[in-house]
Amino acid sequence: MKRIEVSTEIGSLSVTYQKQKKMLVCLSGAGLLPSYENFLLILEKLPPTIGYLTIDFPNTGRSPIHDQAGKNLDNLADAVYELLEELAISEYILCVHSLSGILACKLFNKPIKCQALLAIEPTTKKVMFADFSENPYPEMEEQMRLIDEYGPELYFKNLTQATFSPEINKEIWEIMQEKGSELENQDPGFQISGEITEEDFENVFVEAHIPVFIFCQAYREKEYRESEYWTSNTKLILGGNHHYLQWSESEKIVTIIRELSE
Repeated sequence: MKRIEVSTEIGSLSVTYQKQKKMLVCLSGAGLLPSYENFLLILEKLPPTIGYLTIDFPNTGRSPIHDQAGKNLDNLADAVYELLEELAISEYILCVHSLSGILACKLFNKPIKCQALLAIEPTTKKVMFADFSENPYPEMEEQMRLIDEYGPELYFKNLTQATFSPEINKEIWEIMQEKGSELENQDPGFQISGEITEEDFENVFVEAHIPVFIFCQAYREKEYRESEYWTSNTKLILGGNHHYLQWSESEKIVTIIRELSE
């Protein structure tokens, strides 16, 4: 396993990778989580024939601070693509969480072709720009009640504590807290991430020849069947009771990766 920093137009990116001909490229959603640890339960179960690449976006994980004012999703897609080229990756399966779902759709337009998409509760336009004056998902109420009861940080701490070994959990929180402190000290106009607009979702679709596997909680099934990720080649895998299914459903995810790479 190698960890390097790569300079791009949006700032330096910390990347962790193990090179093989077949690669799994993992992209996190919003938040400060280091990407390697975020996908660790999947990575440690991969067969040795499959390599991996995890990328920390600017201002997250192990990547340095870099103002994203004036940057957008296309700039982020270009930076990720630069990394694929730099590491000479020619065959890859994309595994994305949450907000990186829309980033995946941007990467499909690039010359290095993605073989399959594993999308873990990817963000849809419907939810990204929804009016949340009414909860669109009554089924979420138990999760929301726990978040209200504990507060977001303690709820998330309980989740990581139940998921990772004490050593890994400690490292995750040290990285996130250090990054959080750095970000608090930035000027008021500082932007943590590039802008995402409704235009980013225009003309976004997944070509039907790309196999898509969507992992989601059962209550979101209808949302995904009506979403930009749905084609004749999309499968839904239902399960879990929180948003971080790369942790609770890692066995199911790795089973599909193995099948795709045989």
